Amino acid sequence: MTEKSPSTLINFFIFNTTLGQEEGTEHEKILFYYPDADNIDKQSRSVGLSEAIVHFCGTFAPDRPCEVVQTLKSRQVFYQPEENFWMIMALTNKDGNNIVYHQDEVQDQALQSILMLSYKIFRLFNGPFSMTFNESVDSCRELLKHFFTRFIKSIKLAQQDLQDVLQGIRFLPLGKQQFLKVQQFINLIEANFSNITYAQLLFDDQLIWSSLDLDHTQILYGYLTTNLLPNHQEAEVASSLDPNMNRYCLFEPLCTVTNYLFITGPTELGHAASIGKIPRIFINKNGKWEIFAVIVYKVLVDVYIDYYYYNLTSTIDFFRKLDKFIGPQIKQLTFDIAEQNIINRRLSLTEMQYRFIYFNHMNCAFKSSIYPKINQPAIIGPDLMRLFCDIHAEFDKSKSNEEFLAKTATDCWVVGKIADQRELFVAQNLKNGSLLDINDEMKKLVGSLFGNIFYFNS
Repeated sequence: MTEKSPSTLINFFIFNTTLGQEEGTEHEKILFYYPDADNIDKQSRSVGLSEAIVHFCGTFAPDRPCEVVQTLKSRQVFYQPEENFWMIMALTNKDGNNIVYHQDEVQDQALQSILMLSYKIFRLFNGPFSMTFNESVDSCRELLKHFFTRFIKSIKLAQQDLQDVLQGIRFLPLGKQQFLKVQQFINLIEANFSNITYAQLLFDDQLIWSSLDLDHTQILYGYLTTNLLPNHQEAEVASSLDPNMNRYCLFEPLCTVTNYLFITGPTELGHAASIGKIPRIFINKNGKWEIFAVIVYKVLVDVYIDYYYYNLTSTIDFFRKLDKFIGPQIKQLTFDIAEQNIINRRLSLTEMQYRFIYFNHMNCAFKSSIYPKINQPAIIGPDLMRLFCDIHAEFDKSKSNEEFLAKTATDCWVVGKIADQRELFVAQNLKNGSLLDINDEMKKLVGSLFGNIFYFNS
């Protein structure tokens, strides 16, 4: 019997259907192709076959693009991020010299999440495909190659799970008075610095405030908490051993080691030359893509304020004024937030009695005892996680309030429930437990943790 091996990437490519319309020019459709070691004939065949599949599926469901094609030995995932643009990823399993396809190795939604996330991150830092494509096809190819060649190296197929699919946001709940203080603080900044258009406030990887829309908030939160801030924290540790060492993020915006308060921006407020390269992002404002500079300001240990502003050539005086203004305003607020976070951690001890994942589609709120911290692996086995993913996929198809209940071979009860766009997944070990027992446990869980936001009917 052949043993399972990790899934491997066969190819990853992006093409535009409006190019290469004449015979012999089919290769012109290709905007990016990995691996580039494949000759142009093989690349053209891969793109041609994918385009044929897309057109064939479109005749049956014009309003629902092709998503996944499975064969005995491989799986191909499709994603159409913009009109006429397609992203394709194919993978297979190889055991020695034998190629064997394992259907349950990685879920379809987990693979599609890779394509969607890669596009959203690209769009965040470079704008949509069509923007560069309409200016110059060759420039578009160069930009795609620069970004996706590095992104592909970061793909970890075997580690994709429900957290990657949902791309949720961990919120820090505050009391009314504390929240009003946060709102007042953000309003004061935006009122006193007219070129600051948007702001976010995070504490311990939890979002407190964002003036961006939900789509931009979600992708920026993911980038900050899984890339920029972890890289900065690692760099701080490294710099404590070697002060001359610099560390950089995976993607274009760099996060240089600094012992000062600005993570992006000047490393020393006394020297204009220390401003360095400030990340820029693209935000869709009123239907138009506009460029904003990103300033990340660190307060104490785990408080980060992110600003998105128009002026891409701000002087050192701007940063000095911003630093001088924030200091007195944020000091007491930081202590109030830290105190509330301590209270929340005490309450979270109740959560550890259960293994659950909660997700709200309306605001992307994510809460889980299975992932204690962002960037940490799940504390449940891969079989349970795949079951969670399968349940979520069924919920995604049905778009209605449903409940799923199952018992595994190891006497673990798995419950999935969706109601009012809120999903709850629970794994509970109840040896010799009955349906009534697991129903009672679900009532206790929902009553203690989600009593005012999620309703569980027996």
